[in-house]
Amino acid sequence: MGLKSKKGKQSPLHEKPTRSPRTWPDLPTQLLTVLAKNSTLMQNISYGGNVTKSYRLPPKQCNPTGKSPFPQLSIHDNGQIDHRRNESQYLPDIFNVTFHVGHLWWFGRWPPCRYFCDYFVGYSQGMLVGRRGVEPSEYHLWDPIGRSRWMLPLWDITIPFKHVVLSSSPKDHNSICSVMVLTGIQKPAFVFCDIRGYKYAWFKQDSTLVEPYSSNHQLMQFTNAIAFKGKFYTLSLQGTLAVVEKIDSHFNITSLSTNRAVPGVPSMHFKEYLVESNGEILLVFLISRKSIHSVENVEVYRLRFGRLSWVKMERIGNRTLFVGPNCCISLNASKMGCKDCIYFSHETVDEWWVYDMERGSILPGWKNSDSTAKSPKWDEPI
Repeated sequence: MGLKSKKGKQSPLHEKPTRSPRTWPDLPTQLLTVLAKNSTLMQNISYGGNVTKSYRLPPKQCNPTGKSPFPQLSIHDNGQIDHRRNESQYLPDIFNVTFHVGHLWWFGRWPPCRYFCDYFVGYSQGMLVGRRGVEPSEYHLWDPIGRSRWMLPLWDITIPFKHVVLSSSPKDHNSICSVMVLTGIQKPAFVFCDIRGYKYAWFKQDSTLVEPYSSNHQLMQFTNAIAFKGKFYTLSLQGTLAVVEKIDSHFNITSLSTNRAVPGVPSMHFKEYLVESNGEILLVFLISRKSIHSVENVEVYRLRFGRLSWVKMERIGNRTLFVGPNCCISLNASKMGCKDCIYFSHETVDEWWVYDMERGSILPGWKNSDSTAKSPKWDEPI
């Protein structure tokens, strides 16, 4: 079923709203009310994962027949992999949830001054990752609940900062918190640092493995990742899952998936989201079959750890997923009143849609500005 507005017409999703500033978490206002009642649910949020990929044909000279056994994928629009820094992605963000005021303050000087040009570039293990606008090389971790802050080593601004994941919370003193940044390029493919370690510096690691689904033997490039039980699960540009582990103070790719992470139906474009849910890693696809400005299909896959393969799910059981431009979260459906449903926003957080897995349909949800819109029973305590 196509993505339709409440009047039955195609939603004008190509009219992108201005983002100056953008609030975060960019989730439905009704869901923010739930988070306000129980801030521990903030731990369930994953940042980003909103990687838009499109199919493209490889150059004919790569294959004598002009056909490739594997469709090649490329990053679409503002996610394009490039050595150049794209300042348009660094628009001001405000941490804005009803139980907390969204300002960062710099206490290392007197008088204290506000981080008035701060940009949120990631969220992992309950920590926001921010960048000072006036100093592009300065990144830090910030606990929005406890207000603690950890500075990261100075960043080399010639290297793309695409996606960041933490292995654990820096508040956990029983383990060393490792920070991994995906660059989206081959050299380096990963950049790591430890919050508490012998050396306070970033360590670069180049890509050395050939992409299994590349027709021209390119080295792997990584665009998406999630941390789970101390390991990093990273997705390559072509849909290969790689497990990255820290062994003897070095980070190594220890295994690769046995199947490719791509939608099961033909599409022009799709967006992928990695979500941790009930001790599992899920992969959600918002699939655009006709136009980048509409979603016609939604698919959910579960990672099978033993064989490291993706299995399509026909039902997600007693849980509800929310996927937005910079946030995704899994919650208990019995308390939310919306079992087997995936709520999503497509390019704009003002309008939300719901995919009913039981009926296989996509229907309008609500607009954040519409206080009279029908919403699930979210006023019950979590």
